[in-house]
Amino acid sequence: MIDQALLYMLSGTGNTFRVGCWIKEMIEADGGTVELEMIDEAGPREQLNSKETRMIGLLFPAHGFMPPWSMIKFILRFPVRRGTPAICVATRGSFIIGPLKIPGASGFATFFAALVLLLKGYRIKGLFSLDMPANMLNLHWGLKEHNSVRIMEKTFVKLKSFMDRLQNGKHIYFTLNNLWEAMWSVILFWLVPVFPVIYLVFGRMFMGKMMFSNNQCVGCGLCAKSCGNQAIKMIRVGSKQVPFWTYHCENCMRCMAYCNKKAVEAGHSWGVVLYYITAVPVVFWISLWLRERVPGLPVVQNYWIQELLTVFYFLPALIISYRLFWYLIRIKPINTLFTYTTLTRFFRRYHEPQTRLKHLTLLTRKRQLKTKKAKESLPDETVQN
Repeated sequence: MIDQALLYMLSGTGNTFRVGCWIKEMIEADGGTVELEMIDEAGPREQLNSKETRMIGLLFPAHGFMPPWSMIKFILRFPVRRGTPAICVATRGSFIIGPLKIPGASGFATFFAALVLLLKGYRIKGLFSLDMPANMLNLHWGLKEHNSVRIMEKTFVKLKSFMDRLQNGKHIYFTLNNLWEAMWSVILFWLVPVFPVIYLVFGRMFMGKMMFSNNQCVGCGLCAKSCGNQAIKMIRVGSKQVPFWTYHCENCMRCMAYCNKKAVEAGHSWGVVLYYITAVPVVFWISLWLRERVPGLPVVQNYWIQELLTVFYFLPALIISYRLFWYLIRIKPINTLFTYTTLTRFFRRYHEPQTRLKHLTLLTRKRQLKTKKAKESLPDETVQN
């Protein structure tokens, strides 16, 4: 049986957090104890001692068939241990269409996490993926609550089956669940071998730069305070502060899901403009211009050199254009134009029905308070050192 467990979670709209709560309830119903930690303030090197016997759990949403970048960095920080039991759980977006439930796919996400832990000496007891309501609010409507409940009811039953197997000392490796993910992984890596890397870069460099606040924003700063990646900065413009999305944004959609004013938007029309700005064949035009003025200049035909030259244009163009966009939308008519030409204005906002924003930030605040009390209990000289 699982007597003790420490679950590390990454959650944007509450889906993964809810799974963590379910696992906690199931283990505690059998007499065990469970500690939940959000990864933004957790420190595995400090928490996991050399004789760790608790089962370690990694819970995260799948982003582009991989763990989010913040979770990847978190896993790589894990200390080397020998024999510490661990499980890896990924949540994936699922839809309801009429009577049918369309399953999601997490691809290589759980396999990657399990492989890293295995190389660090952990004993993998199980890895599996769970369907939760799709929450990419910048791309689609949020599901209706009754459809979300339908998905989660089925997921709870499946999770209970998995946890019963773990409680009975069995492992979760060769299952239809993992066969489904392995199939997606093979197809993906066969067609686009570097897709996970492209998605991680695309998400941080492009998708995050589509976010903006509409005229309903009151500058309360709630989005910045609750961001797990500290990816939002409040910058004063005129008489109020407005949010600015940095390159730490991973599109977890927490800001959009929990904004009381529905002021957070993903600018689809701006995305089109941004695409044309970054897709301009500047390298071709420059090389053409140089050949016209410098007779005999060799033509650069190497693919990788051309791509490298393109990057030198892409990054500055992205940075400058978003900064310009951010200042332009402070002008009310321009903000209105982009607001009315984005689909998120009409999308239903979604977050896990039972999860409030305070639930996602409470664990972080508790840890900060605990750390503060620990420092206050130390002698002044020790704290200063």
